[in-house]
Amino acid sequence: IQNAKENPMELREYAFNVFSNICKNCRSNQKEFRRKNGIELIKENLLMCKGEGEDNEILHREEGGDKATFLLSILDCLWSAVFKNKRSESFFLDIGGVYILLDLLEACDEIHKRILLSSLCTILENPKARNFFAEWNSAKTTINASQLLIKLYLDEDIRFGV
Repeated sequence: IQNAKENPMELREYAFNVFSNICKNCRSNQKEFRRKNGIELIKENLLMCKGEGEDNEILHREEGGDKATFLLSILDCLWSAVFKNKRSESFFLDIGGVYILLDLLEACDEIHKRILLSSLCTILENPKARNFFAEWNSAKTTINASQLLIKLYLDEDIRFGV
């Protein structure tokens, strides 16, 4: 998980799935995951999927593994290891988690929009997260978070012919 140069995407995906399953509904494993820098690993791999980070080029060159399922495994791990755990959520917020989720939401494929929106809604239940939401502006289009959500809503209307 830590080094894309040494570990293929498929192996890192399996590792995130394992972490997700061992952290699910287990506070002690969530705490240990946080202590062993697991939340930073989630952040680094989300940035890689977003198109940033030092290992981004490797992600785009890899032939083995599926980038879509890799992102889903990271988001699943985020749900199980971070969400609904106050300390883990707080740390995720402090390292820019809301910004990363919003950046991903703006640029992601259709397959990821629902889970990213759901993740965003879950983290926004934390009162500390609302300020990060209000402060975010897109680096690509300079729209704010509210405008992004309206754009997504309008895109869905167009997609369904409403």
